[in-house]
Amino acid sequence: MRISYQYKIKPNKEQAEKIDQTLLLLRYQYNYLLAQRFDWYEMN
Repeated sequence: MRISYQYKIKPNKEQAEKIDQTLLLLRYQYNYLLAQRFDWYEMN
């Protein structure tokens, strides 16, 4: 039997802002790379 654990994090305001900023940058990077992949696909 496998056991898994779930943790709830309760970041303070500064940590929440840092998390939001990191997720924003990751989303921008993902979308940029996805657009590059579509452009490459259309050219080939």
